[in-house]
Amino acid sequence: MPDLLIAVRNIAAGAERHVLEDARPWKFRFCPYTVGRYTIGLISDGAVGTMQHQVFIGTTEVVARSDTTIGGADGVIPTPNGGAATNTAPFHVFNAQKDDEVDLVLFETGAVATTDVMVWANVEPVIP
Repeated sequence: MPDLLIAVRNIAAGAERHVLEDARPWKFRFCPYTVGRYTIGLISDGAVGTMQHQVFIGTTEVVARSDTTIGGADGVIPTPNGGAATNTAPFHVFNAQKDDEVDLVLFETGAVATTDVMVWANVEPVIP
């Protein structure tokens, strides 16, 4: 399936952003397969402690609210096989069932309103 590459820029101070829904609607945020394997990587260009993220499948938390990796450059999207600068971002990999909604939530915690987060997302069918 098509990858999603997005830079969410200048996230407002104290904001909560649902990236796959309100930053840029992604048609694959609802799993199109019987079982889909999602991969999501993200990195922030902000300072330590200024951004957190959480991932849900429906109401099930698959990534607990955690600090987002820093060190990204604005507009440089992390990729699983990218250069050294973008490979510092961990990639979350998890399975979802057909029609499950995947939600990536960003939390701006630094009260700076200039932090950017770069996201790479993908879903592939799991073939038994």
